[in-house]
Amino acid sequence: YEATRRGLGSALLRKPAKLARLVGGLVEGSPLPVSVKIRLSPAGNKDVNALEHIEALAALDHKPAFVTLHARTATQRYGRAATWEDVEAAARKAGDAFPVLGNGDVLTHFEARRKRAVAPAAAGLMVGRGA
Repeated sequence: YEATRRGLGSALLRKPAKLARLVGGLVEGSPLPVSVKIRLSPAGNKDVNALEHIEALAALDHKPAFVTLHARTATQRYGRAATWEDVEAAARKAGDAFPVLGNGDVLTHFEARRKRAVAPAAAGLMVGRGA
């Protein structure tokens, strides 16, 4: 709550340009590769969505090493299934700018294979809660 109250964390999902500037500054100033993990949107379809963030990040001079997309909104938490079709769309939107990894509902190697089949353009997947 404290992070979102201060405009950080998932609250940054409402401001693609601000998030992109933050990431770009970190990438430019870091001697190490920098990645970022985002969710689909703060709350749902009427909100800013991940594709707007992918577009803003791809336009940076100093791009992240990769982007991980958690395929749920911030308000969904774990109440709904992750939508890997959105991971596929994000990976296609990013093109050659940076790799996109998918995250959400990967608890077994069987699920990993199913998710990869839905999002073949994704560079890989990230296991979170299931690790």
